[in-house]
Amino acid sequence: MKKPFFLAFAAALAFGVGSTTFAAPANFVDVPAKHWSYDAVSYLVQAGIIDGYGDNTFRGDKTITRYEMAEIVYKAMQNQSKANIAQKALIDKLGAEYALEMNKIDKLDTRLTKVEQNQSGIKFSGSLLVQQKWKSMDNVQTKKGSNTEQSWFRMNGTAKVDENTSIGMRLVNIAPTKDNFRAANAIAAGTQGNSSSNTYGAEVDRFFATTKLGAVKATLGRQALALDKEDILVDSAFFSYDGAKLAWDWNGLSFDVKHGRFARDVRGYAFDNMSGDTALKFKDDGTLETPATYSSAFSNVDVDSITIASKSGKLNWNVGAASFRNWKMNQNLTKYYYTYAGWQFNDKFSMAAEYGKNQEATEGGAFGTVKAVYGAQSLSKKGNQNFTVQYWENQKNALYTAYTSIDTVDEGVSDAVKTLDFSYRYAFSKNMTAKLQHATITDKTDNKNSYSFWKTQFIYKF
Repeated sequence: MKKPFFLAFAAALAFGVGSTTFAAPANFVDVPAKHWSYDAVSYLVQAGIIDGYGDNTFRGDKTITRYEMAEIVYKAMQNQSKANIAQKALIDKLGAEYALEMNKIDKLDTRLTKVEQNQSGIKFSGSLLVQQKWKSMDNVQTKKGSNTEQSWFRMNGTAKVDENTSIGMRLVNIAPTKDNFRAANAIAAGTQGNSSSNTYGAEVDRFFATTKLGAVKATLGRQALALDKEDILVDSAFFSYDGAKLAWDWNGLSFDVKHGRFARDVRGYAFDNMSGDTALKFKDDGTLETPATYSSAFSNVDVDSITIASKSGKLNWNVGAASFRNWKMNQNLTKYYYTYAGWQFNDKFSMAAEYGKNQEATEGGAFGTVKAVYGAQSLSKKGNQNFTVQYWENQKNALYTAYTSIDTVDEGVSDAVKTLDFSYRYAFSKNMTAKLQHATITDKTDNKNSYSFWKTQFIYKF
């Protein structure tokens, strides 16, 4: 049977399709909005009756087999409660025609259900990242640079409690501690760390429970602190917080609300205010220009955030706000708003942009980035590859650089910086990828702190 004939049947079978407008049908590239079958395909995809192929195509001219037609009728029968009298009669007639094939499908579904019930509710996944970074500070008289090697192991575990509840954990070889809150942040940003950073041993740095309460998914415990889409504010792969997250969907929008404790009694260098007046100054040889001072401002931090996101066709966007507050000193440290938009032009090219501002900054405080990705948008199989070009720029006091995932020129509250980054990624297999990266970081406040680097990463997943 040719699919055009099937779609004529689908249009008759579609429950109320004639009076409804649908989103793009699973982003099928061969079913544009003006195609005659668009509404019928959209409806049947949303109803779970049909789906497409792995390359985001529907292949409307492909001949479907008798067994495939039986599977479509089988799914239609499961949605029969939504049909009118005429549609039910059509479904019943087709059910009789394909009864033998549907009986096989039903038996297969039953066996699969039993297999799923007998499987363990405990699952593990993980990754190993191995990184080499060569940093060059060309504007420094001594031409000081560095060569660092790091490896980061992460293992995630989930255990099913019941149909609505699960618990999760993460085991890592390096994680924040009270004495060195940002020890391994160099994995992402490279602002500190070397091979010795891996001497902390393995520890569980996240443990949480997730449960569905009606339409709301609630997560309690120590979990990832994911804020803005580009991970500029906080490196969510590294940092966690103790608290609660509520997530739900409503009317095409996705909501995410977080509250909890980010840092407790952490030791380290920080700043007393957002003006940067107490910034630590370093000489060209890396020693402190002024005596080190300790501030408790960032040692006890609560975090609150809300994000609203949506996706419509090729556009996905979000807006959000987050604040960091020292609960012991009753002091607001940083307070952000941020917005993100990404556009998928086709299956090989996308662009995205993000902008935000720290409203607590007495001077500056804004940051932004623009990114373009050409090639495979996800490295999901062997041979996939892509090129990324990204430009970052932030004003003075925009970021607290101990938290961010991007490379910076200082610690504490940031100077004005701009960055141009080029990356190439290649998939040796579905679970093994590599990245080659080159970036130039320019200190807009004091150019002698500018530098560039080359970085290689190998990521193994299991």
